[in-house]
Amino acid sequence: MSSIKSPAKVLVTGANGFIATWIVKILIDRGYSVVGTVRSALKGTFMKQQFGDKFEFAVVGDLVVRRCVYFTNHFKQLIRRTLL
Repeated sequence: MSSIKSPAKVLVTGANGFIATWIVKILIDRGYSVVGTVRSALKGTFMKQQFGDKFEFAVVGDLVVRRCVYFTNHFKQLIRRTLL
């Protein structure tokens, strides 16, 4: 049982990945709209062609290339706090 009823909008990160693509398909089939993050406009455009108007995308690029050490450390600290 879902706590968020369709026609809600759902964010799926890494939307063009193998598992996430299936999640996007299932959500759209169930009436949700999906915003997916992708690393390039080309990948987002391809997914838009596959899923139509119920799919939007945001290009986030490769975080490793951006040297997001701050974010990596932040997430590590967050996980540690959560597990303690």
